[in-house]
Amino acid sequence: MNLYNLFEIETELREIADTICKQGLSNFFETKEISIDDFIKDSKTHNKDFIVSCHTQFKEAQNRIITCVLSIQNEQDVVKKQLKQARQENKKTLVAELINKETYLHFAENLFKHCADAIVWHLIQGQLWISRRLYLRVDGNKKLKESNLDSTILAAKEINSNPLNFVLITDITNNVQVGDLIGIINGSFTIAEVKEGQKNYEILEIIKELGTNPTPVKSKQILDKVSEDPKLHEHLMRTIRQGKTMEEVHEILSTDKGIDPTTQKEIKILTPKENVPFYSKRLSMLESQLSERKFWAYDVIEECLHIGIYKGEMRFGGPELLKAIAKTNNKQNIIIIDILNIIKSLNKPIFFLPFTLDFIFDLIFSRIKMYFMLDLDNYIELYKEFDLVAEWGTRKETAKMNDFGKGFDILKVNNRGIKIKYVNQNKTEEVWLSVGTVYRIIFEQIYPSYMAYSAHYSIGMTEKENIEKEKS
Repeated sequence: MNLYNLFEIETELREIADTICKQGLSNFFETKEISIDDFIKDSKTHNKDFIVSCHTQFKEAQNRIITCVLSIQNEQDVVKKQLKQARQENKKTLVAELINKETYLHFAENLFKHCADAIVWHLIQGQLWISRRLYLRVDGNKKLKESNLDSTILAAKEINSNPLNFVLITDITNNVQVGDLIGIINGSFTIAEVKEGQKNYEILEIIKELGTNPTPVKSKQILDKVSEDPKLHEHLMRTIRQGKTMEEVHEILSTDKGIDPTTQKEIKILTPKENVPFYSKRLSMLESQLSERKFWAYDVIEECLHIGIYKGEMRFGGPELLKAIAKTNNKQNIIIIDILNIIKSLNKPIFFLPFTLDFIFDLIFSRIKMYFMLDLDNYIELYKEFDLVAEWGTRKETAKMNDFGKGFDILKVNNRGIKIKYVNQNKTEEVWLSVGTVYRIIFEQIYPSYMAYSAHYSIGMTEKENIEKEKS
């Protein structure tokens, strides 16, 4: 594969995406010669064959993603060296060219890793709260060849030799920062670490020794000895932290509650009983609308979410056209988001959007541009329908939330966030509108009014728990 040939890159991406999202299902129905209705009626009989068919395709896709990511990262190293030399020699034209190559290679790497994120989305059955637990907000981009890749591939190969098992190497994803392997082993969702080398053996022996209930004096002697070797000590602390993080994630995945490894706050997963309403069909209609028009398609959801899709020359002016609509209606508190930001989010991958595959790849390679504009003033009016008050906080209040460490995910426009309050029996429960809520509206096509309802549900459940605690 020529890394600088867009056609070859797109062809490989299409084939991998098809392998992940479609081929396992297609092969299953062709092999079994049954219909979807037959499968639904007797899923228990066919479930194992269905799992094997999907896992077989995941394994093939994983191998192809590893090959592509390794090639890209090797080329990145070459370009990095060339860029350093070009800067030393003050070759401005060459520097600009190499910076463009760096940007392009980074984009290509993210796309192949996004394919791996699509596999994860299947494994977690599309549950965003699990995706959030697997991402620890760790900066940096570790190279595959700098990890224990060979050992991890061998471990994955051994586990995946069972047709019913499938584990994914986390280093080929954008979003999984827990464990070395993640997947289904013997029917259970599992996160696993792969240890190698003499140092890891020593660390495991030390942890084992510390875990056999030694006396405080003995424990101190062990740790004092380890402290004499700074690298060994750091390795021990890192391994213990990783183990603690995995325990916390496993706890949440198993019980829907526990300590969030990122914030160290107690959390509980609350899920409304009603089915989530999606506006996916409205998006599908926009694709049809665009095919009938020359340059653009447009829709508005619940008077607050504007969606514009543009092609040809108009794709370069999409955001300005949406801003003009806002200005015409005297709207200032807006946010505009490019659909391609979904690749950098923890939400449902772009391959699951309700469009044809050709349309999705037109979006990926910017032959078509798609933007969402959320009118926040109209959006917060929806909260009134659910006995909530949503209002803009002051800059001082918003800054205070950040100072308390509670606002890392608060949506802020001009340094102001949105407070959502529920008053009952002279008690006020308050939360702040998060970026995650907006991303769910846009990237998962959930109706804005349902997200307002979800806030009511969550605040109501929190208050109910507090009342029960007071009674006990």
